[in-house]
Amino acid sequence: MRRRGNRRQHQDSGAALLLAIGFVVMVGAIGGGLAALATSGMNNRTTLELVRNREYAADGAIEDAIAQVRGLTCATPGASIVGPSMNSVAIRVDWVNSCVLVADSNGTPIEQRNVIFSAFCKTPTDATCNITDVIIRAQVNFQDAPAKTFVQSWSVNR
Repeated sequence: MRRRGNRRQHQDSGAALLLAIGFVVMVGAIGGGLAALATSGMNNRTTLELVRNREYAADGAIEDAIAQVRGLTCATPGASIVGPSMNSVAIRVDWVNSCVLVADSNGTPIEQRNVIFSAFCKTPTDATCNITDVIIRAQVNFQDAPAKTFVQSWSVNR
């Protein structure tokens, strides 16, 4: 009769179980990391969408204000322009008029207007839209003879 208790174990006994456990742990860690990455991306999407809508609305409002101010004269003082709400964000554009006379190549004085436009949120719509923070600031030069418009600077504050 043979006794079962005297059986010798191999050196590699149980190695497959350790490899399987290690593989499951590694796949679980990679899956958890990917799930955290996807969740983070979904949460950031909302914030980025709000900021994008605010900047696009401010950009459109300043372009509209440039078109409205283009036909004015140096005697017109600066003012505020409230455009239509774009992307569910109401924007107010303040502008300041600064006029100078320069001479052309013939020595004839030419009136030039440098106008600084600043776009603000009209009302606080969310955490990214403060009514005192400038969203976009632009400096535009208007020349009357011949009629030309030059955008000298355009800056976006994030």
